[in-house]
Amino acid sequence: MSKQEKEEKRIKIQTIIKTFLVLVIGYIVVIGMVLYFSPETENRIVRVTASIIPYPSAVSSSVFITTERLQDQLAGAKKFYESQDFSKIGMRVDFGTTDGQKRLLIKEKNILNKLIDDAIIEKEAKKRGIVISQDLINQEVDRKMKEYGTGDYLKNNLEKLYGWSVDDFKKNIVKPDLYQEKVFADMQKNDPSFENARKKINEAKHELSDGLSFPDVAKKYSQGESAKNGGALGWFSANQMLPEVASAIFDLEKNKQSDIIESAIGFHIILVEDKKNQDGQDMIKISQIFVPTKNFAQWLSEVKKDYRIFIPIGKFSWNNENKEVEFRDKSLREYEKDLLENPINDPSIIF
Repeated sequence: MSKQEKEEKRIKIQTIIKTFLVLVIGYIVVIGMVLYFSPETENRIVRVTASIIPYPSAVSSSVFITTERLQDQLAGAKKFYESQDFSKIGMRVDFGTTDGQKRLLIKEKNILNKLIDDAIIEKEAKKRGIVISQDLINQEVDRKMKEYGTGDYLKNNLEKLYGWSVDDFKKNIVKPDLYQEKVFADMQKNDPSFENARKKINEAKHELSDGLSFPDVAKKYSQGESAKNGGALGWFSANQMLPEVASAIFDLEKNKQSDIIESAIGFHIILVEDKKNQDGQDMIKISQIFVPTKNFAQWLSEVKKDYRIFIPIGKFSWNNENKEVEFRDKSLREYEKDLLENPINDPSIIF
């Protein structure tokens, strides 16, 4: 083969490769445009491509959520609502109507918000040295299987209700829940706000031990509306209280006070002032010294201030002030606002 023929062959090969690359890039761009501006499409080619190429639905320097993950979770949520017979409680779900499509968009927006939150929580957990191993995830799933009775029961219900496998359940539910649980436990142990609250409730307990009256100590240390009334709260049944509080005080005798009780919202010391049975239900009259702690939602809201999220999906944007996903379309934002203020009998909005 002559030198000229070799050169012509090289140019031909280069041209074929360049043409192929241009076509591939063009294909990827076109599919991306469909995903970002018509993501509700059911086109199989689009879905298969998105499952291979990780198109982002939300991205930052440390957060990357693919459109495939968002659409998989949306499909699971849609299947859940459509597989239920809500008519028994006077509710219905119909995503086929114009309003139904809007409500499905609200659900998609909420799922994207949750995925972003989960990614941020995992990132913050790793900063604290918390890493959830696969063994721990498997142990948690085994525990849940025992709660449900059998592994087959859980597997069958996951498939029936969400179209999920057990691996999907691990990825979508178990792993994020474990990260949240571990981060909150670390907050309770190490964050200064918890230590300050613990110090304050211990000071209140010490003053009670020294003989100061419960109302006076409540006025000095307690927070909330009841503090100005000496901590008086009134009558309650067990199901009207936080579970950890109810289990600690319902066996106390009249005029007895609890030790320090730690709940999801703070520290409590409870005085049982009176007890009665009303219409067959046990009731207790209580006063409380309450010192709140930072809850998980408050912590998450604070750490999200350090993240700048970009959302390429055409219908959504990131509200950097509120730190959440919102609709670009003003009419959809107004529709969502009206719907939340005047909820209809649609469980996809209520829960």
